[in-house]
Amino acid sequence: MNQNEQHVYDGSHWVLYHGTSTARLKRILGDGRLRRATTGDQKIALTTERSVAEYFACNAVFADKHDHPDAESSPVVLVLDGAGLLVLNYKLVPFSDPIWGDGECEWENEIECWDDIEPLEEVLMAVEPVRTERYQLFIVRGYGAFKPATPPIASFELTVMADTIGKLVEDEITPADADGVVSALAALRSALQPSRARRASSVT
Repeated sequence: MNQNEQHVYDGSHWVLYHGTSTARLKRILGDGRLRRATTGDQKIALTTERSVAEYFACNAVFADKHDHPDAESSPVVLVLDGAGLLVLNYKLVPFSDPIWGDGECEWENEIECWDDIEPLEEVLMAVEPVRTERYQLFIVRGYGAFKPATPPIASFELTVMADTIGKLVEDEITPADADGVVSALAALRSALQPSRARRASSVT
């Protein structure tokens, strides 16, 4: 990607997630690149929701165990700097797969990336393991255990952040202004949580 050298935004982070497995992570880190899929839609599937990334991480492990039963594989989530991806001019597009019907996959809060992410270290904030019990839930309940409690707003978030980063690059706003937008989105996400979920998150 061509980096906008005038603005390397290092403020508050608008986070995107990608679910994968430890078996696949070895190649990703070895290459220093998160590659687009080579079959089907040739993209990288990102999401604004960690629980969704956990679901797809478990899915990756399930496929690994099917293809290589004796190999070790565990689910992990890559935490990426979404604002950084926008600053670096990666092509990000909101998407809801129509395969099960119109709107049926909106819960995934998917944002497609149509470029290999390289070098990955520019935007990789963390690699976080998925708890073992989450994989067991995946086996028993499938995607139902991972659906977010909030309504899908990934498309809205991407529109807001793309506009914000565009204005930042053009010096129409300051980094502090951009931080304010990120904070406002975080507050919106929190407000949309059911009250029971908010109480649980405050305890944990």
